[in-house]
Amino acid sequence: MKLYAAIDVGGTDMKYAVINDAGEILYHDSAPTPRADCKQRIPEELLKIMRVLLEKYGAVQGIGISTAGVVDSQTGEIIYAGGTMPGYLGTNLKTCMEQAYGLPTRVANDVNAAAIGEKWKGAARSYDHFFCLTIGTGIGGALHCGGKLVTGQHDRAGEIGHSLFDKGTRTTYEQRASMTALLTRARESGFPGTPRELFDEARMGSGLCNEIIEGWAEEIARGLAEIILITDPGLIIIGGGVSEQKEFLTGRIRPHLNAYLPGNFSKTEIRTALLGNKAALLGAVYPFFEPDRECEESGRE
Repeated sequence: MKLYAAIDVGGTDMKYAVINDAGEILYHDSAPTPRADCKQRIPEELLKIMRVLLEKYGAVQGIGISTAGVVDSQTGEIIYAGGTMPGYLGTNLKTCMEQAYGLPTRVANDVNAAAIGEKWKGAARSYDHFFCLTIGTGIGGALHCGGKLVTGQHDRAGEIGHSLFDKGTRTTYEQRASMTALLTRARESGFPGTPRELFDEARMGSGLCNEIIEGWAEEIARGLAEIILITDPGLIIIGGGVSEQKEFLTGRIRPHLNAYLPGNFSKTEIRTALLGNKAALLGAVYPFFEPDRECEESGRE
């Protein structure tokens, strides 16, 4: 049985796993993502994680890494990183891991990897044209079109989180609709708990919690409307930790979505990710399973 190491570097946590040659996750854990000096500290954490995985499972055939930030799909270098990853620009995770362990390493943007994971094993298996939106510390997006992941001329396609800049508040889409934004709304409204507690209280009928979530869901809907107008996907998948809320989340978004679109315009289905936070881990190692397919990158000319 062949084994592969998978690591997902997010803005808050680094999730990691060992995946077998049937695409099954045998082991799964997480650790906090360094919040400063990321160019040095994130590679250091990756090396620690690999030592843990190799001690538990011995040899692996390859390493798949998904990460926040824009990734050069040829070199594995971080070519753009937002404010949630200070100092991350220029980090080359592929070189770091291959030099340390001599193992083939694939590096992809985390949302691109999540889209591939959902196409391979999750909610998008029957769709060739879909958009994957992940909501976490920030917001990321990935467009899968005609059976291929569209990365764009400069590997920047799908970066929806930086869109919808509002001149009045000087905020972007992700600054208003991410989980970070939801927590900010909750704190400003006097709710001190976690996002999960916020949703639990809303389910139990809390007027305050429902009001917080409604305002936030409308911000999410604004971005989904833009995605639908520009790409007309058959499906939009909402991923990240919030995907565990399933219909309770999508049921809040849909009414607001219709308000931002022409009447009877959208035919796009909205659903949460089937694989949750594990989608990017599976997508990160997918190139080792289908190395000849072009699912993991397209759009270069």
